[in-house]
Amino acid sequence: MFNYQEYLEKSNALSFEEALVMYNQIHGSADSEDEDFNFLWSSVIEAASDYVKKRNDWLTYTKEQKQQMDASRTAQHNAFMATLQPLARYMTMKEWDATWYDALINVEHERQKQGDFAGYLLCLGCIQAR
Repeated sequence: MFNYQEYLEKSNALSFEEALVMYNQIHGSADSEDEDFNFLWSSVIEAASDYVKKRNDWLTYTKEQKQQMDASRTAQHNAFMATLQPLARYMTMKEWDATWYDALINVEHERQKQGDFAGYLLCLGCIQAR
């Protein structure tokens, strides 16, 4: 059973509120009509979706399946992370707030927090699409 409060007590937790701040930094400073931004953002969301699906499926895998899928899950995580840097660079070039990227990259246990961020992006997008 998952307990969000216990999760938050871990040193490598990324809270919903922290993720929301990063999400709002991205969308609060970017021009939503900018085609290049929208292309880069779509790439982020597609990669997050692929990774989060694999990460969520992980809960149902047997030990043997996990061993077989571990490299694939790592590759999808890396693919997600590879989409964030071009978005941050573009936002910096446009002089939009890209501090969210440094906050996500320069953290202890960054891989787990980065993976959590992918999940939060999908959660927030799902709520926004309502």
